[in-house]
Amino acid sequence: MNNRDILEKIRMRYVNRELMVFQNRRLTGSQYVERVYRLGNALLSLGLKKGDRVALLLQNSNISSECFHGANSAGLPFVPLNSRNSSLEHLHILNHSIAKAIIVDEVYLDILEPILPRAASIQHVICVSVAGDHDYQSYETLLNTAKPDEPDVDIFDDDICSLRYTSGTTGKPKGVIHSYKSDSVVLINSLLEGLDIRSTDAVALTSPVTHASGSQILPHLVKGARVVIMPEFNPEKLMQVIEKEQITTLYMVPTMLIMLINHPALANYDLSSIRTIRYGASPISPSLLEKAIDIFGNVFVQGYGLTEAGMPITLLTKDDHSLDGSEWKLKRLKSVGREVIVAKVRIMDDENNLVPPGETGEIVVKTDQNMLGYWNDPVATDKTVQDNWLRTGDVGYIDEDGYVYLVDRKKDMIISGGFNIYSREVEDVLYSHDAILEAAVIGVPDDTWGESVKAVVVLKPDKSATSDDIIKHCRKHLAAYKKPSSIEFVDKIPKNANGKIMKAELKEQFWDRHDRKIN
Repeated sequence: MNNRDILEKIRMRYVNRELMVFQNRRLTGSQYVERVYRLGNALLSLGLKKGDRVALLLQNSNISSECFHGANSAGLPFVPLNSRNSSLEHLHILNHSIAKAIIVDEVYLDILEPILPRAASIQHVICVSVAGDHDYQSYETLLNTAKPDEPDVDIFDDDICSLRYTSGTTGKPKGVIHSYKSDSVVLINSLLEGLDIRSTDAVALTSPVTHASGSQILPHLVKGARVVIMPEFNPEKLMQVIEKEQITTLYMVPTMLIMLINHPALANYDLSSIRTIRYGASPISPSLLEKAIDIFGNVFVQGYGLTEAGMPITLLTKDDHSLDGSEWKLKRLKSVGREVIVAKVRIMDDENNLVPPGETGEIVVKTDQNMLGYWNDPVATDKTVQDNWLRTGDVGYIDEDGYVYLVDRKKDMIISGGFNIYSREVEDVLYSHDAILEAAVIGVPDDTWGESVKAVVVLKPDKSATSDDIIKHCRKHLAAYKKPSSIEFVDKIPKNANGKIMKAELKEQFWDRHDRKIN
C-alpha cells in the first residue's frame, strides 16, 4: 500500500464529504483527489518520467497539498523549497536535486526568475496565479486539461517519494531521500498513537504544509476529518477560524502557542472545540505549559522527529501531560515522550555501543520511517546510518520507563575551558525567567576559554530585564561555568519553516572571521 492507494480510498469513501478547506474554497474528498490526479497526469503529459523530481515553492493553500500528493500519484518525488531561503539557496537545491520542473506561486517569481537561467535541469515552470500575468504554464489550465483518473504508473515501496533538504541548522543542507514505504509508516504511527482522530474532527494548519505540518493531512483525510489550511499563522485569525470551523486540532510550535495564549483577544472567542494541540520543534517551559493547560485543558501532545527519520519518532501523550504535582510526572514533562509503535529509539555512545537507561549519549532510531539516505552523498549516509541505526545528532538519555530526554544537539555542544556545556540545559533555565519569551544559547569565540556561552534573548512585550538580571538568574540555577557570559537582546530569533531555531545563522556573525565554528 502506498499514498496513492490511500487517496483512492478517500475518493471512494468521501465522495460528498467536505474534507479540504482553504479560505472560500471547499472540496469534497472526491473533488480533492481528482485535482491531485489531474496534476499527476498533467506532469506526465509534459514528458516527465517516473522518478523525475518536481520542486515546490508555494504559499500555504489547498494547492500546496495537491502538489505533493499530485506529484507522488505519478511516481514523481517532490522537492519542497523553503520560501524564506535566498535565491542562491534555491539554486543550490534545484541543481543538487536535478529537478525537472518547478511549481511556484506568482508571489515568488521575483525570487525565482534571477536564478532560472542557472538552474540547468529545469524544463518546466508551472505558475500558480490569479492574474496570470506571466509567460509560464498555468497551474489551473494544466489541471483543467488533464484526466481526473488515477495515473497509470506503477509505484513500489522503495520508490523515492520525496527529497527533503535539511534545514541547515548544523551545516550545508543535504537532500534526504524518503520512500513511499517510509511515508506509509508515518501515516500508521500517526493513526496508532497520539492524535485519536475522529471523523468529526477538523485540523487547522498554519505552518507550511509542504514541510512538517503536511504530515497531518493524510491521517485526517483518511479518517474523513476536515483539513483547514490557513495562509500563515496569525493568532487572531486562527481564533476566528477555530470558532467558525469548530476546529478540534492544532499543530503548533511553542512560539505560536505563546502568541496564542498571550493574545489580548483570547477571551473574545469560543475555543472550546479544541481537544488536541500537537506541538514540538523547540523547548516549552513548564510554566507556559501550565498556563496553556489552564486555558485549553489536557489536550496537549508533543512529538519529536527529524527530517531524516520522519515525524513522529516519540510522543508525549495527553495522559503524560499531567500536572497533578507528583515529582515523577512533572519530570516527565521535560521529556519528548516514548518511542512510537513502529520505531525503536536507543542511546549510543561514541564507540557505537548501545548504552543502558540513564546514560547520556546520541539518540539513534531504527524504523521503516527512516530515510533511504542522502541524495548523491554516500559518505554522509554511511556516517549517519550505521547497522540500520540512524544517528540523529541529538544528545539525550532514556529513563527506566522508556521516556526520552533531549539534552542538546550534539554539534551544538559548547566547550569552555575544557568543560562540555549543553545549550539545552542553559536554555531551560533561561525559559524559567518570567521576562523571557524566547531564548537560544550558542558558543562564541573567547581568547581565554576557547568558547564562552552567549544567550540570544527575546523579551516578552510587557516585561523588561537587563543582562545582569538574566545572568544572575542563571547563576542561581547553574554551575558558574555554564552561565551565559553575555546576553544579546533581539526582536526575533531566526527559524526555519519547521519552527526550529537556526543556530548556524545566529553564530555566523560571531564566527565569520574564523576558519571553523568551534575553538
